[in-house]
Amino acid sequence: MIKGGFFMTGNRKRGFTLIELIVVIAIIGVLAAILVPSLIGYVKKSKRRSDISAAHTIYTGVMAVLADNEDAQESFVKNNDNKGQVTIPNGGTGEVYDLYVVCSKDGAKNTGSHQPLWSNGSADSQLFEDAINNFLGTERTPVKYTQSDKGKELNRWFICAKNNSYESVEIWVGDGSNDTPMFRLWPDTQPDYN
Repeated sequence: MIKGGFFMTGNRKRGFTLIELIVVIAIIGVLAAILVPSLIGYVKKSKRRSDISAAHTIYTGVMAVLADNEDAQESFVKNNDNKGQVTIPNGGTGEVYDLYVVCSKDGAKNTGSHQPLWSNGSADSQLFEDAINNFLGTERTPVKYTQSDKGKELNRWFICAKNNSYESVEIWVGDGSNDTPMFRLWPDTQPDYN
């Protein structure tokens, strides 16, 4: 049919064919399969770095309290029998030493019976616990990376003393259900935590 001197070719609407849609969906699927594991890895790494930064802040507070308060310094290691032997991987060998837990703080819920205070040390460490709570405050300090690669729960902060010395303070993160430090975060973060 001729209309106005031109052939009318029809008003056919053009869209995507089924094959084109399948190809686009397949490409999106391949990209997702490549990117999702990378993004998950970045999220884990970010949480670990956040915990290391929090551990550094705790460490700085502990060192300030110990430098400024002789009574807290004395109570930091006095009559502490809460110790265990740890091995820190170091190249092909491991560094072995006694680790004394001075006090700990819940890093998971911080609600109800889970209070955001440093506590659980020996009776003699109460002066130090009070001093560190006054210095750092009673705000929550959540552990961001809450499960290790081996499936262990990480939900508690630990202020520890290497070989029961106030000069060798270490900040650890570990399992609160059995009060076990698992990873040293500050100083010298364990290589298997990163």
